[in-house]
Amino acid sequence: MTSNTISWDSIRDEVLADPEVKAEYDALESEFQCAKQVIALRKASGLNQRDFAKLVGIKQPQLARIESGKQVPKIETLAKLARSAGYDVEIRFVAPKGKRSHKVEPLRISAKELV
Repeated sequence: MTSNTISWDSIRDEVLADPEVKAEYDALESEFQCAKQVIALRKASGLNQRDFAKLVGIKQPQLARIESGKQVPKIETLAKLARSAGYDVEIRFVAPKGKRSHKVEPLRISAKELV
């Protein structure tokens, strides 16, 4: 018996061929990157979602929503996540490509400053 399977890559490529869908997908890139960074923090701590959420002081379903990209965390929550994994948060203001800008120093935020 053979099964007809379609790879995720082929489905994604087909869907993203639509310019409107591609534009919306690209607009969410920063949220996807935030979710990936939170996952990386948790994995660096060596904990599962339940244990990491408990360490941070949030509930596991909230962490799951953040990691899935369904919820964008507040800066305070990002700082708590970072501190729990031994990091601080650094915010950078970046000019669009091709636009000249004055150099703006990054803003480093520790969870202690926010809570």
